[in-house]
Amino acid sequence: FASMRRKEIAKKLGITILASMLAFPCMTPAICSADTKESVVVSAVKDEVSDTSSDQEAEDGKEQNSSQESKELNFTLKTYEKEYKTEEGRIYKKISFEYPVADGSSKAAKTLNQFYQKLLKKWKKSAVENLDEAKEMIQQTDSVDSYYADEVTCKITSHDENYISVMQSGYDYSMGAHGMPYRYTYVFDAKTGKKVSAATLLGMSKPQVNEKVRSLYLKKFDQAKKEDNLMFYPDRNDVKTTLNKMDFNDNKYYLKNGKLRFYADPYAVGPYAAGFIEVAVKL
Repeated sequence: FASMRRKEIAKKLGITILASMLAFPCMTPAICSADTKESVVVSAVKDEVSDTSSDQEAEDGKEQNSSQESKELNFTLKTYEKEYKTEEGRIYKKISFEYPVADGSSKAAKTLNQFYQKLLKKWKKSAVENLDEAKEMIQQTDSVDSYYADEVTCKITSHDENYISVMQSGYDYSMGAHGMPYRYTYVFDAKTGKKVSAATLLGMSKPQVNEKVRSLYLKKFDQAKKEDNLMFYPDRNDVKTTLNKMDFNDNKYYLKNGKLRFYADPYAVGPYAAGFIEVAVKL
């Protein structure tokens, strides 16, 4: 779970400039209050695979059953959420994790659901690692609107009779100038529920996938430089060296509009403001 280590970057950013941020309200999105209790919210997936909706219940633990009709599997989106408070009732961290649930009892549905239950378990363990730090930091400020947060939202970026592509977008905030975004992206076989590799999707070997994707990034770098676009770091050799260390077979891709889209995390080959820098390959 190397992507969860990005929280260390966010942590350092937050501690470095905390003093200048205490007067500002929390920059994280609103999350339903659980009052230190765990809750699960269920929401429908709209017909558009690139969009989602949230229909949250006022009471913890209540669920609404709704689903999206699809060719192979029906899906709902569930959200695990929890908030942590001091003895005085002050919030010091909120966490939220939205994930897909396949309806039915087919083998594909069971396989996919087991995968996301394991992912949720690992995410929860990581999300609470800095609770003591969050509680200590919150006691050093009078702003009741500032607190730690880790929120993950989910959308299905592609869904047909062959493949299901799911993107979860995370944002880990620790009271700095900004939080640290991260992603979990996976492509599944619609008939078996098992993960599908980029090499399989493109009919290439893994080394060929990396070679192809790295060449597309360098082509994009050259084009950006020509247009005076500051998307990448300025030194081409530095960017190339970083790309050569990255394995794009390692779940750094998702399907959308008939293309397999690969991405580099913020800070990897460009500044934070550039976000996730992507290149695409047609299937």
